[in-house]
Amino acid sequence: MTIDEDVREISPYFQVRQTTWGGRACFSSSNIPEGTTVLQAAHFTGSSISYEFRKEVCHNCFAYDNARTMKYKLNYDSIKNLICGAGCQINPQKFLGAGLWFCSEYCRDSYLQIPNIVELIEFYEILLRHFPNMLKRYNTTTEQETKLNTVSISESIIQSAWDEIENDWIPSIDNMKGTKKINQLPPISEDEYCCIRFVCESLFNLKHMDPQSITQRTFNMLQSNELGKISRFPVLLHFQKLVFQTLYILLPSHLHKMLTIPLLRHILGTEYGNAFGIWQDGEAAESREYFGYWVFPEASYFNHSCNPNVTKYRKGNSMVFKVNKDIKENEQISSEVFG
Repeated sequence: MTIDEDVREISPYFQVRQTTWGGRACFSSSNIPEGTTVLQAAHFTGSSISYEFRKEVCHNCFAYDNARTMKYKLNYDSIKNLICGAGCQINPQKFLGAGLWFCSEYCRDSYLQIPNIVELIEFYEILLRHFPNMLKRYNTTTEQETKLNTVSISESIIQSAWDEIENDWIPSIDNMKGTKKINQLPPISEDEYCCIRFVCESLFNLKHMDPQSITQRTFNMLQSNELGKISRFPVLLHFQKLVFQTLYILLPSHLHKMLTIPLLRHILGTEYGNAFGIWQDGEAAESREYFGYWVFPEASYFNHSCNPNVTKYRKGNSMVFKVNKDIKENEQISSEVFG
């Protein structure tokens, strides 16, 4: 049986079903010949470019030019017409570029044509402005991480940590204003910085997404790997709290209303088990660069196999899944373990 009749809309080539052995999988709706594209996913909820590649990878098409800095850094003139009437506050004299770089004017303009994108740019700029001071206070020694990784994790431990944030930390922050609130920003590293951008992009996309869209419905249905991942790496619980605290303090009102603890936990919990790598094009698997990750809910229902019948690859800012051998009706469709 299908998990949800709506999931049939992911692709005419397969259905998502509950398996007899537990979990979910994709099964072909009919015979599928080799070479067929069974899915091209173009709607991701969030993406994250690794800090070291932030200037070298296009933020629209993810192009890469052998470690050269992208030619087009976002400037104020490009966005000034978007700000009018949007309720966003961006200082034209102090604009830093929001950490956005592009390979061409075409990619820059395509990115800026995303409806309401100035809301996301505003937060990226706010975060970029505060990040140097937050990074300066970050403890770079491994001692703290080692200590945090010794914590025993259970569902109740995770819930207790978030209850403390909701019942104690949030009310305290809500009673602060201006500089006093900014002074409560936690120290963070480049890893938290990139994750904060990922979560904010997810909040932005979910805010403006049709709630009946297949992307939204499949995102809601994704299984969280929160407990399993944090049990293996307990430091992630502290990491998640730093991400939430930064977002809570810095998010402008139009995105702040999207931020809830349950939604943040679902965004990160599903990312742990469903993110795809953003890889360099045109290179052998063993020599290509890893640029970061992104989450495509529609594409997250394929199980992995050491002998996959579907090959996945990035095409610009979409993911393509192509059959690499003939598939029979009702056969499970699986993809590579990595990538």
